[in-house]
This record gives sequence, C-alpha cells and structure tokens, in this order.
Amino acid sequence: MDERGAGPVAWDVLEGVPAGREEMPGLLRGLVTFGQRQASWRRLEDKLGWQSDTPLFTHAVAHLFVMLPQLDERRLVQALDFLARRGHGACLSPVGVHRRTYEVFTRAWPHVLPLVAHGAAGVRTGAAWVLRSIRRAEPAVLDALRRRAAVEDDPTALVSQLLAVGELSPGDREWLLPWLDHGHPLVGLAAARGVLAAPGAGTGTGTAEGAAGRAVARGLAAAGGQLLPHVPWWPLGYEAVPRFAELSAPHPYASAALLEATAGHRSADLRRVAVVTAGARLRYWRDPAPELWATVAAGLDDEPDVASASVEVLSGGGAAAAPCADPLVRHVERSGGAAHAAAADHALRALVGMGDDRAADWYAARLGNHWLDVAPLPARWAPRLLPVFRRRLADRGRESHAFPRILRTLAEWGPVAAPAVPELVGLLDTPFARAAAEALGAIGPAAAAGRAAGPLAALVTAAPGPGRHAWHGGAQTAAWAYWRVMGDPEPALRVCGAAARAGLGQAVLRYLADLGPLAAPHADAVRPLLTQPGQWSRTGAAEAWWRITGEAPPAVAALLPELAPLARHAADPLVLRSVRVLGAIGGPAAAALPVLHEVASSPRRYGGIPMDEQLLGAARDALIAIEAA
Repeated sequence: MDERGAGPVAWDVLEGVPAGREEMPGLLRGLVTFGQRQASWRRLEDKLGWQSDTPLFTHAVAHLFVMLPQLDERRLVQALDFLARRGHGACLSPVGVHRRTYEVFTRAWPHVLPLVAHGAAGVRTGAAWVLRSIRRAEPAVLDALRRRAAVEDDPTALVSQLLAVGELSPGDREWLLPWLDHGHPLVGLAAARGVLAAPGAGTGTGTAEGAAGRAVARGLAAAGGQLLPHVPWWPLGYEAVPRFAELSAPHPYASAALLEATAGHRSADLRRVAVVTAGARLRYWRDPAPELWATVAAGLDDEPDVASASVEVLSGGGAAAAPCADPLVRHVERSGGAAHAAAADHALRALVGMGDDRAADWYAARLGNHWLDVAPLPARWAPRLLPVFRRRLADRGRESHAFPRILRTLAEWGPVAAPAVPELVGLLDTPFARAAAEALGAIGPAAAAGRAAGPLAALVTAAPGPGRHAWHGGAQTAAWAYWRVMGDPEPALRVCGAAARAGLGQAVLRYLADLGPLAAPHADAVRPLLTQPGQWSRTGAAEAWWRITGEAPPAVAALLPELAPLARHAADPLVLRSVRVLGAIGGPAAAALPVLHEVASSPRRYGGIPMDEQLLGAARDALIAIEAA
C-alpha cells in the first residue's frame, strides 16, 4: 500500500476512523501484510475489545467486513469468531447505544454470504455463526445456508448452519426434522433447537417432538451434560441444560422423550438433566404431574449435583411441591441439618413455600441469612417465631439486615404480631421507623395497649432533617398507623392528603384507599394520577379512587391495561394486585371477564409456580365476585 492509496485497503477510506485513527490504518493493513498478520490481529482485537458501542469499534468493524475476502484462512477464522461474538449483543436492538454498530452489522451480510461456501470448514463455521448473530433473515442468506447444509461434510460447520437456519427462520421446522437423527449427536442437538424453538409450541406431531427430545438427550450426553463447545454454540453453550429444558417444556412429547432418555441414566450428569427438565415442565404447565414431582424428589437421594438441582426446583415450587416435603426434610437432615447443610437455604425456601411446619424452627435458626428472604410466612408460626423476632429487634448491637424481613412478616401477620409491639415502638426513632409503623398499623387497635400512640404521633410531626421533606421520614405511614391504632383519621387525612397533592404515589395511595370515603376531600388529587406515568401509581390511584368515591368506570379503565402481560402468559405483583382490585370492584369490572376466564382455564402457568398459584386464586375469586354481581 502506498501513500496514494493503492493496495487492498485505501488510506483515504481508513482516515474516516475517528478515535485511534493514528494506529488503526496500520493494524488493518497489517492483517493483509505478510509477517505482520498475527501481531496486527492481536493488537486490533485488544484495542477494540468488547466496547462495541464506541465510534472506533463501529468504523473499524465496517472496514473489517469489507476486508474479509482478503484475509488469509487463519485470520479469517479469527475475524469471523470476533464478529460473531460482538454482533450477538450489538444486533439485539436497533435502538440504544449500539445503534450505529447495529447498522454496520446488519448491512454487512453481503460481505459474509460468499464465505458460507468457503473451502475451509472453519471459515464456513464462522460465516454461518456471524449470519446467525446478525439476525437478517434475507432469502439469499437462508438459501445459501440450506444449500451448503445439504452437502456439508464437517459436523461443526453443519451445526453452525443448522443453528443459523433455526435462528433466522423459525418456520423451517420441517426442513430441520431430517437432521434430528444425524449420526453426529451435536448436529441432532442443533436441529432439535430449531425444531423446539419453532412457533406453535405443543402443536407438533408426537413422532417429530419425540425425535427432538431424544436428539437433545444424545447431544447433551455427548457434551457430558455440561457446557457445549464455544464454537459455534456461544452463547448458547452456557447453561445448556436449563436452556434445552426450557425449550422442551412447551412440547409434551419432546419433554417426555427427554425425560425417558435421561431419568435413571447411569450418568449423574444426565440424571441432573432429567431433574431440570421435569422442573421446567412443572413451571410451564399447570398439570399436577405427580410423576414429574417424583422425578424431582428422586434426585434428592442422588449425587450432590443432582440433589442440588432438585432442591433448586423445589425452592420455586410453592405449595404444589408439598408432596416432596418428606424427602426434602430427609435430604437436609442427611446433609448435616439446617444449621450446616450447604443447600439448607434453598431447602428452607422450598419448605416455607410448601407451608411445612417443620421449617419454622429451621427458619429461626438461620434468620440472619440473606437467602431466606421468603414471604409470606404462615401466621400459625407466630408462637414459634415471635420470641426469636422480638429478641432480634431488641438487640440493636447485632447486624440488622434481617430487620426488614422481620418487620414485613409482622405486618403480614397483623394482630397476631401484637406481642412484638414494644419492640416495634422502640424502632420508631431509627432508620426502620417506616417499616415499624407499617407493622403497628397492621396490628391495629391491639397496639394501643403497647403505648404506640404517642411515638406514632411524634413521628407524624417530627422534623425530617436538613434537605428532606416530611414524607421522607415515615410521616405518612405513621399517620396511617395512628388512625389504625387509635381510630383518629385526622393526621392520616392531613399528611397523606398533602403527600398525594405533592404527586407522591404507591404507599400514600394505599393509605388513602384504606381510609375510603373518609378521604373524599382529597379525591380531586387522586383523579389525575389515574392517567399519569408509573404503573404502580396508576394501579394505586385506581384502587384509591374507587374506594374513596365508589365510582368504578375510571378505576376499571386504569386497571385493564395493566393486565396486558397476561397475553404473554407473564405475571408479576402488579398484575396480581390489578386482578385483586378488579375482583373487589365486582360487577362494574365485567370488562375484565374474558381475560380472567382465560387465566382461570389456561393449562399453562403465568410466571413461576407460586405467582401462578396466587394469580389463579385471585382470578377465580374475581370471577365469582364479578359474575355474582
């Protein structure tokens, strides 16, 4: 290359690189200069790194795509690997910090396409990998990948081509089916990924789905039940077992075949696959499936990795996992008891979710562990746990990271937590004042005997400190709690009403909703919040408006859009609260009936198992309330 720009990479093109341009032209030139190729590539890769949102990266990569045909085979394999890995993240979205890089990658596919038929298998592997990362389902791209796959003799390159077709054209299920029985297990696994990811979950034939499940079992067995080869599986190779378990879950025949091939296998890695697959199936479908729970429970008596997978499944199983309680307790006791077992925290989460009373004492023994943030705890555990909670709250010298969990539990228990009033009152002049006041308000009139009124009243009027507003110090919560304890609504109406007019939402709206018609003077401050940004505030405003005014239509109109995630079989606490408020409204919320009927009758779960159980119960209650009205 000379100063006039003659040569494979013209200087006048490279001068467009903004930052680092003094070195970049030489590095790119070095890629095609004998004796400099390896050193130039190492320096170029180090200089660009993973910062794919920088102008230097964007411009350099644009030139690198153009130079691909001029690189030697070794550099070409390295460059394609680099582009595939960086392109995966950069091409996820056309907006955001990667926008310029996204445009460069998605326009560069014509430079990569000829390499699909390159003479070197490593180059063909990398080319299909880059096209998969770019995610441009151009007809020419798919045709080239299919033509090459039909004659491909290298298993790794064929895996890359099948992964690319499955990613770019999810409707190619039928084309992928013949590859499921390929002699190389990872080829079959790549085909199975495309088949299982295709639209129409659960609608395939039993033969095809069963073949996909068996192909997954063979592929994972070939990988030893662990990571898949980085080339070309990255990033799919990380946590391959849960990924394929989740993919198979919507397909009953595929997951059944995968379970049949792995449950009881001589390899512990594949027995772990069976447990994870059973867990994924249980999280996807509402079918009680006792045989799946039995598979999970059997894993508790297996080797440590298998047992750990079983405990993890059970920790998210909620009350549905109750049939596994006895094996789980035996597993913890075998492992050294709740005080020493390595998986005791997850096991306790599982037992609490099941509502198993044997967990109460174990929970108390491990109260300080941050993994035990489990809610709600059964109120019938109060006699066992209240003494422990009270001692912890009274001991200011100990680490206080368990305080929020304890205070939340006491608030959930309500009047049952009345013996803890003295300790709660003692926290009203600490950073935990708001949570303590919340618990006192939930306890209600029973807290009056514990002399809570005076400290709550003082908190309502306490100076908030320099640079802080009154609502920062727990004044709203204290005012609401004072009303709940003493029956005097004046402080709550004054403080919470002022906070609502200041534009605060969530907690304050909940307190106004609790006050109901008493808060009528502040209804005008609530009404605008029904259409303001912030989903939680809108939901809180809807409940407050209805409970204060009794006027349902504006509240229902604000709540119905919050049910939108249910169309994707997704659910979260906001959706759950919206369903409960609609049920409380009753007949005027009839517009929610179609969605609620769909939730109540769906064979699929919404969210995780505990969330789905709560949602299903709330939806059924709401249907009864609305239809009865």
